[in-house]
Amino acid sequence: MRLVACLILLPLLLATGCRQQGAPVTREQILDREATQFFAGPIQTFEVRIASNFVASLRQDPRKAVPATVIVGTNVFDSVAVHVKGAAGSTRSVDENPALTLSFGKFKAGQDCFGLHKLHLNNSVQDPTRLDELVSSSMYRMAGVPTARTTHAIVKLNDRDLGLYVLKEGYDKVFVRRNFPFGTNEPGNLYDGGFVRDIDQDLDRDVGSGTNSYADLKLLREAVNAPVAERAQKLGEVLDLDRFLTFMAIQSFTDDWDGYARNHNNYRLYHDPLSGHFHFIPHGMDQLFGNSGQPLEPGWNGVVAQRLMELPDYRDRYLDRLAALSTNVCTAAIITNLVDGATARLRVAMTGRDQGEQERLFNEIAQLRARLMERVKNVEQQLILRPKPVKFDAHGDLAVGGWLPRPDSGDGVADVVTLPDVGRALHLVARSGGTIAGYRAPIRLPSGRYTLSGRVKTSGLTPVQDDRGRGAGLRIGGGARRNSVAATTDWTPVTHDFELSEARGVELVAEIRANAGEAWFDLGSLHLTRHEP
Repeated sequence: MRLVACLILLPLLLATGCRQQGAPVTREQILDREATQFFAGPIQTFEVRIASNFVASLRQDPRKAVPATVIVGTNVFDSVAVHVKGAAGSTRSVDENPALTLSFGKFKAGQDCFGLHKLHLNNSVQDPTRLDELVSSSMYRMAGVPTARTTHAIVKLNDRDLGLYVLKEGYDKVFVRRNFPFGTNEPGNLYDGGFVRDIDQDLDRDVGSGTNSYADLKLLREAVNAPVAERAQKLGEVLDLDRFLTFMAIQSFTDDWDGYARNHNNYRLYHDPLSGHFHFIPHGMDQLFGNSGQPLEPGWNGVVAQRLMELPDYRDRYLDRLAALSTNVCTAAIITNLVDGATARLRVAMTGRDQGEQERLFNEIAQLRARLMERVKNVEQQLILRPKPVKFDAHGDLAVGGWLPRPDSGDGVADVVTLPDVGRALHLVARSGGTIAGYRAPIRLPSGRYTLSGRVKTSGLTPVQDDRGRGAGLRIGGGARRNSVAATTDWTPVTHDFELSEARGVELVAEIRANAGEAWFDLGSLHLTRHEP
């Protein structure tokens, strides 16, 4: 039915100016325009009808596709291949509110739905806002990282109203051609990352031709395992490094803890045969924006992200990319427009539905909007305070500055005072039991052995002992210390030795752990010494 419509439309388009402009219109272009209009247009109702014997089949084998009839408005699509989709946490049986994959041309060659051959109806059981996928995928595309287009749909399965779903285009040959034109050549391999699988495994191939020897994946594996001195060059030969940094930066901004960079999960991987580069494609973005204060360097478990961030230059390039995105993509104005535009369309689609259902949805969206604005502000603050590379003098010495107050627990005071005998000093007071208060100096250091040193004096300091330390002293963030000053003392030298096996950001800490009393750290005495290897 839709093939006939496209064949009728093609000569009309040619006759109305396309031919005059010298750009022949292909059927693919017509379908792509139709899909673009679909994603930008009003939210549709998808009614999926599956015969009882095929429902029984999905109960036994949810992944085995069965034929169904799909009705969207006045459009009726028959022989549509349908199967239940989902991974841990989101899988629901066909008798509940299942997520579904619809393949329109699998059983009926040439059939498409609004220009799409495959689409997913996601139940979004892990995203009550129904907006995580839409907001994040929009940001990726604005930043030049290909990902699936997203909208919403009201879904009915046989006689059951399943409610509001997230609708995504499928990762198939149509998606590949739209994002990675390959001319008359065969498309490259598009791999499915599966459930928590990394590139060191032979991933399932969704698109590609011929016998799959995983020769392209092997090149990527060799590159990530190359020695540090050669790794950047090797990776640059097989990976679009620029897009990958953007990919990582947006995953960090959106707090995508279950994506590739942090959990080697929820991704597709495409090898472009023309450039020879791999491209990571985000997927399954339904658990985002949970922690507005998530650090910009949260820890990388995806092997490509992990090995790239071992290269000092690329850690700085990653943060520079985040800073750039925070000014042109991940901004309050752009995100607000995305959320508000989607909300307006949802209000129209939800009109007439249960009032409680509407209230729950729009309350969740309001909370998401607030979290997004908090995340924008937090990322800006982290970028301002990000550790900068430092330069030691000829003796390996560095005067430490940039100290920021950090009260952790109890009732503490942290201020900077001027003393007659030393000048400026960090002043810390414990006004209640169990007070932990201090100052922290974020700093970026190369690998090596270090000594943090300074002078501290105390007055009536009643110490508290825990696994980090006792009384007043110096350490690095996340570590413990042996140095300790308590009671009432004059200026006392303290030192803390530590070693870094790789270049990374750390926080230098001057603190008290006490029930009462006060301490002063001589600012001029706080130094960091780097020792020869």
